[in-house]
Amino acid sequence: MSANENGGGNPKLLRALEIFGNVFALNIMFIVFSLPVITFGASMTALYSVTLKMARKEEGTIGKSFLESFKKNFKKATQVWLVLIGIFFILFVEDLLIINVEGAISSFYLVVIIVELVVLAFALPFLFPLVARYENTLWNYFKNAFLLSVSNFGSWLKIMVAWGLPIFLSLWYPVLFFSTWYLWILLLIALIAYGTSFTMRKVFDRIVLVQESEKVRKEEEKAKKEYESKKRLADHIRRTSDIEKKEE
Repeated sequence: MSANENGGGNPKLLRALEIFGNVFALNIMFIVFSLPVITFGASMTALYSVTLKMARKEEGTIGKSFLESFKKNFKKATQVWLVLIGIFFILFVEDLLIINVEGAISSFYLVVIIVELVVLAFALPFLFPLVARYENTLWNYFKNAFLLSVSNFGSWLKIMVAWGLPIFLSLWYPVLFFSTWYLWILLLIALIAYGTSFTMRKVFDRIVLVQESEKVRKEEEKAKKEYESKKRLADHIRRTSDIEKKEE
């Protein structure tokens, strides 16, 4: 039952408790469905599919929404995830080359890795949310995710900090991770996804506005062309009629 359906109590408190319960359930589902590793992409896509709806208060039944998205997007999300695994493997091999090779080749691969990491950092935040929202080709998912981040730098930065800071601190300070590992399993992943979904929602809303504006513009151009075409035809008919009258 949602907070709005409950007749008593503080609506804000009830909504907060509802969100907490939903985030907790989502986190557990995400962990469980990511265990086979190969399903991580589909699981992350399903997670963002639900949290984006939660940001609009349109989530419905959490478990049902998660499973529906997982099944619906499994193929394309898995393809995206396999590409990412391939990219991570290439980065690993290049890192080994830097360690084991000296001179210009090592410097070259260092520059290559830096460029690749920057591109990857810009593509990752919007990648699985795009899979959750749109049908597209594999290449366009990566391209559009990169372009979205570049064109919405402030939003990209917020999302990167939200994900990157806690992950960095957990890896940099192992004591911190060992003290909070259970929070990652129970809550933190879905909580970060939910928090960043508000930023992503604004970005996607702007896309919708641009698409609608473009649609209106094209419809206006089409109507204008049809009007001009009909006007030319009417002028032509009028001129032909005037010529015939003069000939008579």
